[in-house]
Amino acid sequence: MKNLMIGARIAVNQCTNIKPEEKVLIITDSKMPRNLSEALKKAVDEIRAKCTIKFTEPVKVNGQEPSHEIAELMKKPDVLFLVTSASISHTKSRRDASKAGVRIASMPKVTEFSFTEGGLTADYREVKKLTEKMYEKLKDAKVIRITSENGTDFIARVEGRKWDKDDGIIDRNNNFDNLPSGEVCAAPIEGTSQGIVIIDKMEKYGEKIRYTVRNGFVEKIERSKLLEKDVEEIGHDARNIAEIGIGTNPKARIIGNILEDEKVYGTVHIAIGNNLSFGGSVDVPLHLDGIILKPTLEVDGKVLIENGKWIFLDSTEKIENPKTENKILTQSDLQKLKEESSDKNNPINNPYKNVKNKPYDPYIVREPLESHYFEPWIGGWTRLNGRFVINPDLYGYMRKIVEIHEKIHNLYKTGNEAFAENLTQHVFRNGYFNLSGNYI
Repeated sequence: MKNLMIGARIAVNQCTNIKPEEKVLIITDSKMPRNLSEALKKAVDEIRAKCTIKFTEPVKVNGQEPSHEIAELMKKPDVLFLVTSASISHTKSRRDASKAGVRIASMPKVTEFSFTEGGLTADYREVKKLTEKMYEKLKDAKVIRITSENGTDFIARVEGRKWDKDDGIIDRNNNFDNLPSGEVCAAPIEGTSQGIVIIDKMEKYGEKIRYTVRNGFVEKIERSKLLEKDVEEIGHDARNIAEIGIGTNPKARIIGNILEDEKVYGTVHIAIGNNLSFGGSVDVPLHLDGIILKPTLEVDGKVLIENGKWIFLDSTEKIENPKTENKILTQSDLQKLKEESSDKNNPINNPYKNVKNKPYDPYIVREPLESHYFEPWIGGWTRLNGRFVINPDLYGYMRKIVEIHEKIHNLYKTGNEAFAENLTQHVFRNGYFNLSGNYI
């Protein structure tokens, strides 16, 4: 289970806050990788709570009810993980389980990437903070307008609708959220949405899908025959504009998986179909989200997001939008790094001299709790720099490694990963770090 324990432990310890005396049920199906459920169970086992994995037949589409047997089982545990190939988040079965007091983490089509690098590796204190800030701007909203350079120009009324804060903290009875999480969302008032929506990304349905919206329904779907077919099979109510959501997770990335994609910081998403879970009145066995990249979001005439950037945050709160593509080091970058490394006055060659007396303001580490420099690690013994060290806790030794790496970025104001990695390794080689935490 290479690296999967990173996301699994965060889901179990930070998000759902499972206690040793609690009962945990993981529901999964044959279309999902078994190792994901096994990683979650291992994380639960580590805290000595009782955990069961239940395999079931997959439902065919998002929003379809599971079998009666599964619906009854969902009401029984203290904590429920839904690791399924199609979402049952917006179903009567899930709502009934929530009413029964079950804490529920829904993870439809969750990927290994989410567990190892993506949205599930976020610090959910940071996600909660960003979610709260966006919620405060939206909670009393009356009119939402979304535009984009892709051609989107959409307006909807939301006055009186409750905005959900999906911040990934599922630590109380009745709590429900997706994992990975990170969004603020609501159902527009039925019949009020108007305009043109261009969906940039929508899983299997494709890209640049065009909606013509009139009086709350998608009157015309273009550029995706498959989506048009699936909606037509359900009927007119499947065309309902069901949800407007804003992503708030800085670790989430566009990977072609809606569970992760809709959480990406700097994006918005619009869903069609069922909106009962959001306080609406349309009940159909379908709920489909589509992502708009680099949107401009206006709330009652005030711009909150401009071309994908949250402009209402002050300078100390702003974070960079996640990159959708990996940066490739150019020959020029490599040559510059080589020249820096050969300069005796450069901090790479004497980091302690230049760093130890500089002030450092603590901040939230946004990297996954692992290191680029050493073999993936779960716990127990690992070999590092010619000696063995014991690592019984995910938030221990390896976190300090990441903190050093982040400090280097902060102190030298550089985004050059090669530079930061070189300097981090040099800090280790020269003994400026030890297990007592006295480093840099």
